[in-house]
Amino acid sequence: MITKRRERGQVVVPLLAIDGGGTKTIAIITDETGTILGTGQSGTSNYHVTGKENTIKTLQNVISDAVERFKKEASLAGDTDVVIKLGVFALAGLDTETDQANVQEIVKNVIADSGVRFGKVIVENDALSALLGATNGQPGVLLIAGTGSIAFAHDGNGEFLRSGGWGHLLGDEGGGYWIGKEAISAILKMFDGRGTETLLADLVIDYLKLESHEQLYNWVYGPGYSIHKVAALSTIVEEAYLKGDLVSREILDRAVDELFALICGVAKHSGILGKPFKLLFLGGVLQNSDYIKEALTKKVHEEMPNVELLPNHQKPINLIIQRGLSICQGDGC
Repeated sequence: MITKRRERGQVVVPLLAIDGGGTKTIAIITDETGTILGTGQSGTSNYHVTGKENTIKTLQNVISDAVERFKKEASLAGDTDVVIKLGVFALAGLDTETDQANVQEIVKNVIADSGVRFGKVIVENDALSALLGATNGQPGVLLIAGTGSIAFAHDGNGEFLRSGGWGHLLGDEGGGYWIGKEAISAILKMFDGRGTETLLADLVIDYLKLESHEQLYNWVYGPGYSIHKVAALSTIVEEAYLKGDLVSREILDRAVDELFALICGVAKHSGILGKPFKLLFLGGVLQNSDYIKEALTKKVHEEMPNVELLPNHQKPINLIIQRGLSICQGDGC
């Protein structure tokens, strides 16, 4: 419920949810039913990527944009004070005790200069918020396979654990970058005579607007190379598989095995392996690769019959909103 106190020029709203990722940051103000009242969007708020000062500016900007749009839609005066009962700051880059201390300091500074008053604030890892929102605090696992890969588990008793997510240099197996890198490796092995003939050679070289495998090698070690460009090659692997390429299918099968290992590892580590729990897939690879999604789903159903696979059509910010609303229902926001 939105409470207006006109004699004091004040309006009270239930929730501000923030999804702060490595690429973009979204802020949404909602009422107690989850109806959107105001939104803001900006770039990354992962302080490991952009630094503390830029993270503070980004968070302040998205909050300011969301509040101003809310005031405009609600026909409120520009000087109306906004009180938010609960703020959920679900932020990437919050993985260690040091991160927790740094991000708490960042959010404290953001709130102090935001011009908005908060009744209660929760600061937590963005994946944890999404997982808790999807499972309503019950035991569950969240598998993310986008550019990279990582899995999170909640045991239903407050313990939150992770597996994978060690970056493109050390891990991220089954993610888009890993798939693209395996495709490049398969192409170079083919031209070396060490690997099987594959359609990937023509498809990848054409996609990158190159002329030969030697140019592909130079591209990898040149200024045009990027993690995201390599990750984009995962769609080419899927395309080659659909054309009957056995090398591409082998890469996709290994990706499925790696992602399943993440699920098993984090479930075992959290003590919920073999017990009923909910499983959620997020990330571009799991949403855009029909082969990986279907093969992984089949593997989960066959080997984890107690697991409930949740639909993955919701965006992370919507799950974070659910997380906030469930807290409001318990605390009376």
